[in-house]
Amino acid sequence: MTTTTTRSIRLLAAFLAVAAVALLTLAPRFVVAPARGHFMRLMDAVTAPLLAGIPYGDAERMLNAAMFVPLGATIALLLARRFWPVAIFAGFALSATVEYVQASIPGRVPDPNDVLWNTLGGAAGVIVVTAARWAIAAAQRQSPPPQTSPRRPPH
Repeated sequence: MTTTTTRSIRLLAAFLAVAAVALLTLAPRFVVAPARGHFMRLMDAVTAPLLAGIPYGDAERMLNAAMFVPLGATIALLLARRFWPVAIFAGFALSATVEYVQASIPGRVPDPNDVLWNTLGGAAGVIVVTAARWAIAAAQRQSPPPQTSPRRPPH
């Protein structure tokens, strides 16, 4: 795959992550409420045993974090390795913007705690990408260089 193709795929993935966040957080409640209700019941059933030992852990917070994991990962993939903190800041900035805009949408309730959980989710995505990049770089340093066959003189 060419660098241009890879970058295009990463840009598309980042766009889709932002679009999903925008739809889930900025659409009027009556649009997202039915699907969200089903999802939250499922998350409560699945995560209740896992969250029992986490103080203040509940499916709502985990959902907020999970929603931003792909965003953090795709933004981290678009940036050079040394700029990974920018991806975390981008997740924070998008989350803060969403909460600010929600104040003007009927039926939506902004919550400063959502900014924290969204940012933690974005950071988790960045951490996954950064750890994978470090592991790949370490593996490449450990592997021997490819052997090239000696060149034969032309006949």
